[in-house]
Amino acid sequence: MSSRRIFDGRGFGLFTDEEEESERVREREETQAYRTQNSNIVPDPEPNAPSPRPSQRLYDRLQRARLPVRSLPADSGIFQTDGLSPRISLRPAPGQKVISKKNAFIVFGKDRPSTLASGYGGKGALNCDTIDVVVGRMSSANNVNTRRTATIVNPNFGADAARIYISQLTDIDTNFGIVDGIAGNIKSRSGIGIKADAVRLIGREGVKIVTGKAPFEGFGPDGETNSLGGKIKQISPKIELLAGNTEGTRDTFSPDYIKFMKSKFSINIQQESTNIIQPVCRTENLMDSMTDLRGILEKTINMIYNMALIQSAANASLGLDLFPANIAHKAAAGSMSAIQLNTMVLQAAHQLRINTNLWASNYFEPYGYKYIASRSVFAT
Repeated sequence: MSSRRIFDGRGFGLFTDEEEESERVREREETQAYRTQNSNIVPDPEPNAPSPRPSQRLYDRLQRARLPVRSLPADSGIFQTDGLSPRISLRPAPGQKVISKKNAFIVFGKDRPSTLASGYGGKGALNCDTIDVVVGRMSSANNVNTRRTATIVNPNFGADAARIYISQLTDIDTNFGIVDGIAGNIKSRSGIGIKADAVRLIGREGVKIVTGKAPFEGFGPDGETNSLGGKIKQISPKIELLAGNTEGTRDTFSPDYIKFMKSKFSINIQQESTNIIQPVCRTENLMDSMTDLRGILEKTINMIYNMALIQSAANASLGLDLFPANIAHKAAAGSMSAIQLNTMVLQAAHQLRINTNLWASNYFEPYGYKYIASRSVFAT
């Protein structure tokens, strides 16, 4: 059996015991006239605007409205009933259609990120139809988000609580205040923007973020076009993960760290800077790079080992005293060690230098066939 408790309404002043309920009803009936005449309800000056919350208990309000004990006032806010909300409305535009409930809106109109003069709708552009789904207009503006006064507002991509903005023609990066990044500021294109305090994309069997053209038929030799019918020039348009919405460069060391190292250890550290937005690493290519680097190190170790063997043999021969044949055997030892150093060390070192340069070009240069950095995905 589940240990879950069934809600009985006691926490809200709703009682299920009949005797106790009847007693409280009689007590309330005796003072009903007095409470009605001396209630603290302040009527709203506008008939269609919600009233301020009364100071009476919920049970008293039920009795005054002659509602059953298990019913709730329509504006109590409990159990999905209408509660009190800010008296905010959208500044109307001639070409818009609005579906709204309280502070939730679906606006059909033209591109309008702010005032009536903003966006492509404000410029009189054609083909800039837009659907703006927004809740909590001006939620972060305390002086506007109030129940005391009715307020007419424009869309505000910074102060509104949550939004899904779908437009046929818009400046999506400018409207949402997104830095240029690698892809730049996209202008005069169709766009979808999603903004809230927390955004989640959930796919039970995977999530794909895809850029570029899809292999649809009927678009001619160049394939799929953009929303204006223009050619998509980039083969792999960029994907950028911009944590913090920042770009530019960042100093590697803090000034305090440089000062500490210089004063404490007399180490003069040179300040360095790195790009905030960098290509994402391609893991498999990086693993191949490390494997090849291991091979280069192994060859370097073998070369040094061979040189040590040759030098040891030469030193041993030169140290022998075979009078009167000293000159003959020392000359033979010297020539033999020179041949071995040339074939086993110098030639190997030359080939190793070539291999090292090829390794760096293949993995660390954008033109390399196994470049470890992504050419299309960037992150902060």
